[in-house]
Amino acid sequence: MKHVYLDNAATTRVRDEVISKMQEALANNYGNPSSTHSFGRTAKTAIESARKTIAKYMNAHPSEIIFTSGGTEADNMILRSAVKDLGVETIITSKIEHHAVLHTRKKWKPMG
Repeated sequence: MKHVYLDNAATTRVRDEVISKMQEALANNYGNPSSTHSFGRTAKTAIESARKTIAKYMNAHPSEIIFTSGGTEADNMILRSAVKDLGVETIITSKIEHHAVLHTRKKWKPMG
């Protein structure tokens, strides 16, 4: 029996070339990118190179590319940022929205 995966909203199979690049980075670029030692500088260079590549394909500026640890962090960051930095006063959600959005929205209070 062939299995078909239909839950791509939760997670998606990672392409083989991405896995290869990730393995390379985990094996060779494991330094803290915030550190000034050579391991950190190498990791920082790899991250900034990836940021520039992604920005190029998205017709964006590298400073617009933000890496997060996952969807929940990204949802929280964008909603809080929209209110704090962009002055958004209304966030509309529905009961079927992901908890990462609903819980962040529930804690949100209009600024000022």
